[in-house]
Amino acid sequence: MWRIVKLAARAATWRTRPDPPLVGLPVLLGIAVLVAAVRIALQLLAAGSGQAFNPYGLNAVVASIALELAVAALFVRPADRTTALSALLILTALAEIATTAIMLAVALLAPRTAQNAVASAILTDAIYATAVVWWIGAVACVVQSLEPRAPLRLIGRVVVLWLALFAAAALVPHAPVFLPPDFDARTANWWEVLYAFHAERNGKTQGVPTELARLEKAQPSLLQTQIADLAPQRQGVTDIYALGIAGWAKQDVFIKELDGGLAAIAGVLPIKNHTIRLINNADTLQTVPLADVTNFQAAVHGISQVMDKNEDVLILMMTSHGEKTGFALELPDGMAELTPQQIATALDGEGIKNRVVIVSACYAGIFVPPLANDNTIVMTAADAKNTSFGCAPERDWTYFGDAFFRQSLRPGSDFENSFNHARILIRGWELMDHVPPSNPQGHFGPAVVAKLAPYFATNPGQ
Repeated sequence: MWRIVKLAARAATWRTRPDPPLVGLPVLLGIAVLVAAVRIALQLLAAGSGQAFNPYGLNAVVASIALELAVAALFVRPADRTTALSALLILTALAEIATTAIMLAVALLAPRTAQNAVASAILTDAIYATAVVWWIGAVACVVQSLEPRAPLRLIGRVVVLWLALFAAAALVPHAPVFLPPDFDARTANWWEVLYAFHAERNGKTQGVPTELARLEKAQPSLLQTQIADLAPQRQGVTDIYALGIAGWAKQDVFIKELDGGLAAIAGVLPIKNHTIRLINNADTLQTVPLADVTNFQAAVHGISQVMDKNEDVLILMMTSHGEKTGFALELPDGMAELTPQQIATALDGEGIKNRVVIVSACYAGIFVPPLANDNTIVMTAADAKNTSFGCAPERDWTYFGDAFFRQSLRPGSDFENSFNHARILIRGWELMDHVPPSNPQGHFGPAVVAKLAPYFATNPGQ
C-alpha cells in the first residue's frame, strides 16, 4: 500500500518514477474502500449542519467507483492495470479533497465572493479547471512510469480517459449520501439538470401553461368536494375537525407522514369524516386539492362554515420542508410558503377559537409565538433556529412524525404527554446521529387541553 502511495505522490508533483512497484487486487480494493470513505466524508462536510442521511447515496458511491475503475481499465495495459488504477484513485481523491477544501475556505474567508453568484461561478469553474489540468498531468506521469512512451501521446490518451470518465459520470444518475437542508433534486446530477431544463422549456413552449390553467381551474371543485363530505356539527358535542397539509411534492415522505399522522390522530380523536387534505404530489393532482395559500384559506373558511367555532376544535397538521420565514410549498408553477402570520390571520379571521396546530418542518418554532394562547395547542418539530431531521425520500416518517404520531400518540396519552415522550425519543436519535438538537417546541393552552381531556380519557377514537 505504501509503495503505491509513493508512486501517486511523485505523480502528484508531475514526476515519474523509474521501476515503479506493481500491486495486486487486494491493494486496489483497499484503496477503493478508502476513497469511498473520503468521498462520504467530503459530502458530509459540504452538506454542513442540518443535513439528512440518504442510504441510497452509499449505493451511488460504490457504483461510481466501480464505474470509474471499469472505464479506466480500458486505457492501461493489463499487466499494469491494478497498479495504474490504484494510483488513479489516489490522485482522484487528492483532487476532490483539494477542491472541497478550497471551496470551504473561500466560503469562510471570503463570504461575499461565495455569495455573489457570478463571482462564485467564475471561481468554481477556475478551481475545477485547475484540478482537471493537474489530474491529467499527474495521471500521465503514472502511466509513463509504468509504460515509458512519448509524453505527448500519453497526455492525449489521459485526456481521452478524463473525457470518458466525465461522460460515464454524466450518463449514470447518482445521489449524495448527505443531503443539505437546501438540497434540490433538480441539481443532483446531470439527468436531473437536463430533466428540469427540458421541463422548463416545455413549460414555455409546449402548452404546459394550459395544463397549469386546467389544474388551477379544477381546484375549487376538488376542495368543495372535500368540504361537502364533512360530517355536520352536532349541537352540544365538541366535534373535532382536521385539516392536513403535505407541502413538498418531490418527496413522498411528507404525504406518507400526513396520512400516517391523520390515522394516528383518528385513533385517539373522532376525526373520521371530519378531515380535509391539501397535498402537493404528482400522484394526487387530479384528485386532491393543492396545498397552496389560496386553498388553505378556502379550506379554513369551509371548515368554519360547518363547525361550531366556539364549541368545536380544529386540528391543523402540516408536514413539509421549512424555512426561517415559513412553511415551504412546492407547487407545479413554482415555490411558495405559508407564514405563521398567514395561518394566524386565517384562523382568527374565521373566528375558529379552539385550535391544535402541529408543524413538522425545519425551523417550525416560528409558528409558536403568533399562535400560542389559552385556546391553542402548538407542537413543532424544531425550534425557530434549528432544522429537524428524517425527510429522506425513502422514509415513511420524519423523526418528529415517527416519534410523535407512530410511537407516542396512544390511547390514554394526551397531546402533551405524547409530545414530551416524542421529544425524548428524538433527542436520543439525534445524539446517536451526532447532529445538533432540533429542540421541538410545545405550547399547551389550558382551555383547549381541558376541552379535549374527556376524549383522551374515554378514547372514542374513530
